Amino acid sequence: MAMMTKRERVMRTIRSEETDRVPLYDILQNDAVIEHYAKRKLDYDDGAHTVGIAVGAMLDMTRMVGGPQRPRVITRPDGIKISVERWTSWITERPFHDLDTLVPWVEARIRELNAAAFDQQAAEQFHRYIETQWAAFAEGDPTGRSDPAVFVVESGAGLTDVYYLPGMDLFTVLLCERPDLVEEWIEACNQCELRRIAAIADPHYIPVALTYDDIAHKTGTLFSPQWLRDVWIPRLARLNAAWHARDVHCLFHSDGNLWSMLDALVDAGIDGLNPLEILAGMDVGEVRRRYPRLFLTGGIDVSQLLTNGTPDEVRAVCRRAIEDTQGRGYFMGSTTELHWDVALDNAVAMVETAWNTPLPV
Repeated sequence: MAMMTKRERVMRTIRSEETDRVPLYDILQNDAVIEHYAKRKLDYDDGAHTVGIAVGAMLDMTRMVGGPQRPRVITRPDGIKISVERWTSWITERPFHDLDTLVPWVEARIRELNAAAFDQQAAEQFHRYIETQWAAFAEGDPTGRSDPAVFVVESGAGLTDVYYLPGMDLFTVLLCERPDLVEEWIEACNQCELRRIAAIADPHYIPVALTYDDIAHKTGTLFSPQWLRDVWIPRLARLNAAWHARDVHCLFHSDGNLWSMLDALVDAGIDGLNPLEILAGMDVGEVRRRYPRLFLTGGIDVSQLLTNGTPDEVRAVCRRAIEDTQGRGYFMGSTTELHWDVALDNAVAMVETAWNTPLPV
């Protein structure tokens, strides 16, 4: 079979059609991996461009392309303080400490979300940003064809910020005492994202959207499955439908064990599933057997295998994933990003296994 472009390979994989090889989908947050594939030093000033070159050299599809960050503390306009390190960040201080101080803060966030608007200028600016990413990807293409990787746009259904920003302890109190306000907040997030979709969605720029919320941990869901079905699933379905109406495929992302929610996720219109966290029970072969319509991404463990394993162990797991999916409808990648603790030799082993393994007939 002739060598496909990355977009051809991606789109055929989404449709579970035959491809020339298994495509790679990942996020790069590892200095050694980035420098190995970009063939240049990674620094703060031009880091995002270097990461883009590395993406173009190794991946078919990606998201969250950015360079290393200078350590600092940021105070957001809403009063939340965030500590930023090279490849990560976390909340260090919140401008509330109990339900009485949280409620007005949430009400202010709802007003901001309801007032947010996305015009044609914002859409054009976003599309130019994607073109900039494509240019860096094309620069790194090892085939000499200036062939860019596919850039996936993230699209939250509305839940993650609602529990992450207050912190889980205070969110739990808010959910018990003011479930109406929680749902109003989720709805405001969801409606804001629907307006953004209406402005930016264009299958030329965005053939794949990552609809997401982290709803699970290693053994099950973070929240009651029934509450998720009643409150959250309808909003996820609305989001997927908005993207589908604009000819964009929806790859759903959540870490953790999703088995109790997979039927509902499929009913909500997801087309694919990421990241198949194997240590949470999301085995690539089992998901494929039970949900053959979904395209799958990930499945190569990043918490132990890619960090502490050997290249031979990585190759064996990668070959098994190809066998379990028959090389159709599967994007090889980590669970969920090639982070700073991943061993370079292991990342290379994963990439080269995808590049060089013949697909089952």
